[in-house]
This record gives sequence, C-alpha cells and structure tokens, in this order.
Amino acid sequence: AAGLTLGVRRQTLKLDSQTGDVYRGFVGVRYDQTVTSPMIALRVNPVKNVTLYANHTQGLAMGDSAPLGTTNAGEAFSPYKTKQVEVGVKVDWGRITTQAAIYQIKRPSAYATPSAVDPSMNHYSYDGEQRNRGLELTAYGELQRGLRLMASTAFTSAKLTRTQGGVNQGNTATGVPKINYNLGLDWDTPWVQGLSLNGRVVSSSSVYRDVANTLSTSGWTRLDLGARYATKLAGKAVV
Repeated sequence: AAGLTLGVRRQTLKLDSQTGDVYRGFVGVRYDQTVTSPMIALRVNPVKNVTLYANHTQGLAMGDSAPLGTTNAGEAFSPYKTKQVEVGVKVDWGRITTQAAIYQIKRPSAYATPSAVDPSMNHYSYDGEQRNRGLELTAYGELQRGLRLMASTAFTSAKLTRTQGGVNQGNTATGVPKINYNLGLDWDTPWVQGLSLNGRVVSSSSVYRDVANTLSTSGWTRLDLGARYATKLAGKAVV
C-alpha cells in the first residue's frame, strides 16, 4: 500500500510593539505577515506492520528580539521561514511501536556585527543561515497491561552554514544540544481503581552559548514524578 498527501498551510503572524533606547529613541515595531507554505508527504507500506515515509514542510516562526548590549536592543524581527525534510520508518510490533527518522531543518540565524552608529557596540540582524541535521529514535506502547512506555533519543548536528564574512562558519549553532534523551513510564495501580503513577527522565547534553563556540552551558538531567486519578463527578468524567 502507498499514499501521497499534498497540502497548503496559510499562516499569519501579527506583532505590534514599542521599544526605546539611546540610539533610536522611541521606536514602534509592527508587522502583519502572511505566508502560504506547501506540504508534501509520501507513505509506503512494504509489509503490513512497516511504514516508510518522507515529507517536506515549511513553517513560519516568530522572529526573536535583539539582545541587550546591541545598538538595536529590543528590536523585534519579522517572522522567518523554516524548511524541513524528514525520512523515516515506523514498525508496529504489536504492543510496542518503534520509529527511526533522519531530518534536516534550515532556518535563518542571527549574528552581531560592529555598528556603523557606534563601532564600540554591535548591531544584531538575521542575515545568516543555520542547518540542523539529525537522527531521532522513538519507542512507545504498552509493555504489559497497565504499564505504558514513551522513550525517545535525538542526535542533532546544528551548524552555522552562512555567517558574516565566513567568520564562525561551520561552528555549532547556539542553544542546540547534540543529544536529547526522554524516557517516561505510566502505570495504572492495581490497588486503587483510576489511580495512575507516572515518571519521566529528560536529559540534554551541553550547548554552546556563543557562535564562536567558546562559551557553553553544561548538560542537565531532570526527573518528573506525577500521579493521575480518573473518576466521575455528577456523571461527568474528571481527571
């Protein structure tokens, strides 16, 4: 079996903000931008429980603001387009489904250059390009009756592919970890009907904080613990 999906997404982002600084005075930033993005997806089932797929999508993301310490601090940038290509395989083993996917995402990136107004400070702008390539492995399903698993691992290589004058080109993009782990379990307790306990471990490797890759933040791991109780009140389902 095979299937082809074609689509179009229309997105509108509006922003109306005002900032002030010693260089530009009191400045209003306003935009109302609409973008129509194509989407195409192909699915093939060589055997009943295996799905091969590929897709291409484009998105519209809200632009960031220039950081403090730059001549245009606080300036809000217009939305930017992202382009994503993904190829993967999904296998249904019965209780557990596994998925592996490789992907590439391209998006504009920002950098600071010496300001013509004040050479001692930098001007922040979106004139570069960032490319993220990665592999994501996922598994989810019911290990046994009442015990559910959700696990994923992502390996990402985020590179600066276009920079001012080629400086820092090829370096790792800021704020993107090379490895992410996510493991969660959800268990229906046998002693209290409707009571479920859950836990999740989320882990991220270190990330760079500057485009020169000289400053970094160490990796971290977080443990979440929770409980859920499902019942009925006045004939209505409540959790």
